[in-house]
Order: sequence, then structure tokens, then C-alpha cells
Amino acid sequence: MKFIGLDAHSKTCFFVVMNKRGKVVMKQRVITDERNILDFVDSVKGQKKLAYEEGVLSQWLYILLKDQVNELVVCQPSEHSGAKNDEIDAGELADLLRVGRLKSVFHADNELMNLRTLVSGQMDLMSVLNQEKNRLKALFRQVAIPTPGAKIYSSPDMAFQLPTDTQKYVACTLFEQIALLEEQRRGYLERFESNAKKYKEIKRLMTIPGIGPIRANQIVAVMVTPFRFPDKYHLFSYSKLTKHNRESDGKQYGKKPASGHPLLKDVFKSAVLGAMKSNTAFRRKYNEKRAAGADAREARNAVAKKIAATVLAVWKTGKNYDDKHKEVTWAAHSKKSHSET
Repeated sequence: MKFIGLDAHSKTCFFVVMNKRGKVVMKQRVITDERNILDFVDSVKGQKKLAYEEGVLSQWLYILLKDQVNELVVCQPSEHSGAKNDEIDAGELADLLRVGRLKSVFHADNELMNLRTLVSGQMDLMSVLNQEKNRLKALFRQVAIPTPGAKIYSSPDMAFQLPTDTQKYVACTLFEQIALLEEQRRGYLERFESNAKKYKEIKRLMTIPGIGPIRANQIVAVMVTPFRFPDKYHLFSYSKLTKHNRESDGKQYGKKPASGHPLLKDVFKSAVLGAMKSNTAFRRKYNEKRAAGADAREARNAVAKKIAATVLAVWKTGKNYDDKHKEVTWAAHSKKSHSET
């Protein structure tokens, strides 16, 4: 078995190959090109495992290499101390792969993986849009002109209330940029809504209270398949909705947030308010936690976990959300237990 460490960049890639004893048997830099990469991997004879770090080239490399090696590992970028260059990085990856010390990051040759590009683009757009809105409001706050909430963004005539020509010019450009970004935001929303018709997974998740087209697209883009998670607790951890105990020498040293995907945490937590707007199982869960003495934050966290668990169950079973399903099942179980006694 050969162990290949790959340090990949947009211009060049550096390969280091080790044998099972940790001896470097090959190393080479190649221009980042499909043919060059495949030729090098093919030149490594026998069984081989290959590892590289998660990055902008990750999915492209995964599709390219998944059938070329016996095992392909995409891992989280690691922090390095001391000297660092491409050869050292690739050699360290090969060595960690050899001793089984790398934790794999999920990748798949799946059409749903393409949603990640769309979701990432929408998130970048919203970040820029919010920045431009804040800049516009700041112009008016600097001269004590009150801003009428969100209405200001569709009121370009307000620019003429500013005292100087320079401020008026900057405000006009910001109004134009915001109008363009809003048009692009609507374009993303149309694509998200179109995906609900194209992908049954997205349509099904939208039956859950609090999960609209944007959140459903985000969930599917990140998770890709629910069967990555054997149970809801693994999803809680990956969604950073839970913390793990820190313990050493029999002593507790607090809790540490789980390693996972921050977008899922944002999605499930932001879905809480929408899920509780009407008399849903999520609202009843919130009321139940509050009645038991939990504060509002703790109760909302419990609802976020319930939403995550529901997403996993709905997706795995292939059945639309049924608000009464769990309660009916529990009532039937209680009735059966009572009759048996």
C-alpha cells in the first residue's frame, strides 16, 4: 500500500508518496491540470490511498480522483507550527494517512453537491447587500436624519435630504447598488423555489414549519444525504447544536462546541421563530420546556434540536411532515401500555 499526500493549489500541486514504513518513495510538483494529476497518480503502482485538505478545489479533485485510488480522504485543514511549504504539508498528510490519523470530510459524486455553489453565492450576495444597506443608513445617521426602517432602501429621493453634494452622490450610488443586489436576490429566490419542483428532498423539507425554500436548499446542500447520520444525535453534533464535555484526569473542564457546519446551526436556530408562529408541535415543545423551568434561550435551543431531528426523520422516511404524528404515536403507545396493565 502506498500513501499519497497532495497539497493542492490553483496553479500547482505537490505530491509526496510514502510506503507503509513511512519512507518517502516519490515526490513531485505538477501543474494543476486534470491530465497531469491523473498521470502522476497512475504512475504510483499498486494499491494506494490519497489524502488532501478541504479547500476550493476539493469537489473538483474528489470527482477526478475517487475512482483512481483505493481510498480517498478529504480532511480538514490543519494548523502547522514551524517550517511550512508544499512538500512539508504533503508529506505530513501522507504520514497522517499512513497511521490513520485523518478525519474525513464528507464529499460525494452527487447532483445535490452542486447546490453548494448556489447556496454559497446567495450567502455572499446577502452579506454584500447587508453591508451596503448599513453604509446607506450610516450616511443619514451622520447628519441626524431619521431613517424609516426598511422603507429607506426603496426611497432614493431621500438622498436629496443630505446636506452636501458629496453625500448625495454617495447615497445615489448606494441606492443603485442596493436596487441591483435586490434584483439578484430575487433571482436566487426564484432558483431556490424552482429547485423545490426539481428535487423532491427540498419540496418535502418545506412541509416542516419554519423551513422555507431558502432554508430547505441550504439544508440539502450541506447534508446532501440524511444517511450520513446514523441518528439525530450525530446531526445535533454536526449542526453545532450540542457541546461535548471536556474531561481530564477525572475532572470536568467545561464543555466544548462540537466540530461541524455552522450554516446548519444558523438554519435550525433561525427556523425556530417561524416554526412557533402557530400551534405546532414545535410551539408545544417550547411551552413544555418553559413550563418545566427552562429560560427562553434554553427552550429555543430545544426547539432547534427538534427541528433538526424532524428534518432527519422526514428526509429518511420520505414522508411529508405530519404535525400530529409523534403525539398520535405516543398516545397509541400509552393506550396500549395501559391496556396491558
